[in-house]
Amino acid sequence: MAWWMYALISAACWGAQYVLMESLFRRVDFAAAFSFLSLANGILVSAVLWLLYPRQNWAKLYENWPIVWMIIFYLIFGSGAYLFNALAINEKDATMASLLEISYPLFIILFTLIFLRQLHLNAVGLAGAVLILTGCVLVVFSRGGQTGVH
Repeated sequence: MAWWMYALISAACWGAQYVLMESLFRRVDFAAAFSFLSLANGILVSAVLWLLYPRQNWAKLYENWPIVWMIIFYLIFGSGAYLFNALAINEKDATMASLLEISYPLFIILFTLIFLRQLHLNAVGLAGAVLILTGCVLVVFSRGGQTGVH
């Protein structure tokens, strides 16, 4: 399958996940639901990867400190991303949370510049980044102060 098909399927999965989280958070305790979902999701993804890639070399994950630190930072920032996204959905709604969460490419550009000293943009990509930023500003100013329906 082509990379862009994986990306589109991922986007569809995220969309369904956001709506399901919003609906679930309205019906049950937020912390219990999100804790269970996070744990179950990790187990499910791990099981699928074990089926697809049964010969995994975990020794490479801890053979040197730069890799260990990269994994630690990934876990910190990944957990933060999931947690703050769930909090946004819980406090507002899936639509508004996703319209601001979609700004993550801007942070990828920034962190790629800072940590990798690379810029993967041409003029058209830069125009897209400006559109994302403009869209986020419009979302915040148009509905940012309104509360979600609970």
